[in-house]
Amino acid sequence: MSICFSIRVKLARSLAAACCLVLWLAVLLPAPAARAALTPASVIDGPSATILDVDGAALAPDGSGGILYRKLVGGEPHLFVARFLGGSWQPPVQVDAGQPFAASFPTIAAGDDGRLLVVWAEPWAEVARGRETLYQLLSSELDPGATQFGPAQQVDPTDVGDGTAAYPSLAMAPDGKAYVAYRVVTDSLLNSPIVPPRAGDEKISVRVARYNGQGVPWTSYGTINNHPEIPMRHPSATNAPVVGVTLNGNAVVVWQEPNSAGVAEIFARRIFAGRLGNALQVSPESVGGRPITAEADAPALAVNGFGEARIAYRLAGGSGSPYGDEQIFLDSLPSELDIKGAKLRGVSPVVGAPALGPPSVAIDEEGNYRLAYGSGGATRLLHGDDFHPSSAPAPLGPGGGAVVRTAINPAGGGTTVWSGAGAAGLPVVDAREDFAGGAWQQAELSAPISGPVGTPVLGGSSQGDALIAFAQGPSGQQQVMAAVAKSPPAQFLATTAIGWVTGGSATVSWEAPAEAFGATTYAVLVDGRVVLRGLTGLSARLDARGLGDGKHRVQVLATDSLGQETMTPVATLKVDANPPEVSVRRFGHGTVQVRVSDRASGAIARDTFIAFGDGTHVSDRLSATHAYARSGRYVIVVQSRDRVGHRRFAHIRVQVQ
Repeated sequence: MSICFSIRVKLARSLAAACCLVLWLAVLLPAPAARAALTPASVIDGPSATILDVDGAALAPDGSGGILYRKLVGGEPHLFVARFLGGSWQPPVQVDAGQPFAASFPTIAAGDDGRLLVVWAEPWAEVARGRETLYQLLSSELDPGATQFGPAQQVDPTDVGDGTAAYPSLAMAPDGKAYVAYRVVTDSLLNSPIVPPRAGDEKISVRVARYNGQGVPWTSYGTINNHPEIPMRHPSATNAPVVGVTLNGNAVVVWQEPNSAGVAEIFARRIFAGRLGNALQVSPESVGGRPITAEADAPALAVNGFGEARIAYRLAGGSGSPYGDEQIFLDSLPSELDIKGAKLRGVSPVVGAPALGPPSVAIDEEGNYRLAYGSGGATRLLHGDDFHPSSAPAPLGPGGGAVVRTAINPAGGGTTVWSGAGAAGLPVVDAREDFAGGAWQQAELSAPISGPVGTPVLGGSSQGDALIAFAQGPSGQQQVMAAVAKSPPAQFLATTAIGWVTGGSATVSWEAPAEAFGATTYAVLVDGRVVLRGLTGLSARLDARGLGDGKHRVQVLATDSLGQETMTPVATLKVDANPPEVSVRRFGHGTVQVRVSDRASGAIARDTFIAFGDGTHVSDRLSATHAYARSGRYVIVVQSRDRVGHRRFAHIRVQVQ
């Protein structure tokens, strides 16, 4: 007998994916490194003869923050803040409205959702003897959703002396917990018959207080220096204490204090919600058996969310130093979670030169750090991590004034600012953004009306974004300027279903990348081809018509408001777009073989039934061979199902001769 047959089954459809070369390369290459856009400087206030200076900038992880500056109101210096919220600057508002006296030593910190906290010193009483003016330390908060700062609140229940020593340092966690470190002259020796170890020294108390929320009294930790009875150097900006805060509301404080011989040294403490940690000596008193009698100053501190800290300071050169030239030293304090978190790892010099500016240091959550400083008319930068020594200092550009500021990007690189001169020789603020791969971009920021530039300030977030602010202009035409270094959306992941899915059930979802401000839109790529774009949600259903059987490469591209892009790693989507296929093979002597297969998820044997049309059938099998006993026309009926639920009903006509 011979067999003739025809098969009436629905053929599987599969579309060959055409690819765009650029997008295909984006799939093959690693996800783009996080880079930042440096925006032009915007005029926040001015030009005006009442503007005095810019005093601070702060940016929270969610991209909200603000800049702080002073201007004259009624002939007295008062405080103003321009809030940065939702990617744009809001009109300046006065911080100390209702306070009649001049504000000094202002500092600012930022928490999430637009929360801002400002601390400053202000006169409040006169002592009868000599009519000496006493000062108090005040604070005011701008709450999330509010448009005005709240009433002034006293930080220290006692006065802070004659107001010449405060130099407060303020740090705030994203949830609003904050600490301030400051100094108080407890007994001025300037006009005293007591002769201090060094001319100009005074008895000074280094203090720390914890912010508990608007309307709630500050918690004072009192004096934290080891020996407040030993006179200290007269306070200045380069020997002021610094404080940093952790995510869980603890802090680290670093300060300068002389030893019993009168040599200024650097110390650090952890601060917990209810107590002080031990005082840790950062700067050694000797090296290689040789005593150090040179001054240690300019303490700099960076603390990440887990309490890991980098501490930098400067050691004077000369005969009192075994190193000869000035040195910048670096030490680290492990994370609070580390069993060795209560001890410093050990200080080491990272750079030496005849004249070094104060260091600025930044750290990310992984312990990577950046340290910047000015030296020899140039701004220089070095970096490292917990496992690798510091890199050799690299020059970033000419300039490098007395103050250099740096912030870190957790994706690599960071932002550094300093005062410089532009191509035409006019004063500018240089802002440089370094990228993870070694590339960089630099901007010269300036005001519409050129003139002398004040010390630039930099407020960095933990996500790589930063606010830059400065004052510029000739006398009588000062302008408050602000710019933004914005990182792209942070690295994020796309997720597809585990296992096989039908084409109609093919979806992809993704986490929201850490994005400080501005709108983020998404595009979905399948096998290197953009299939969806302009999405604002965090999931999408794919068009089944564009998906054939097999494994597909899926990625999501996030684009921020400045056009910066971040691509997810590849996620694999396994699609079974078609039901099982049926094939019939003929042999001699009236024998046929029926096979059921599914090249994607696979056909299920227990859901398969094959009837040969002559009264015989088999089930629970994906392959069966049958020999017909006599000639005739037969219809083979096949029913089957694959693992994603597609069902196949096939009728196959067979002619047996």
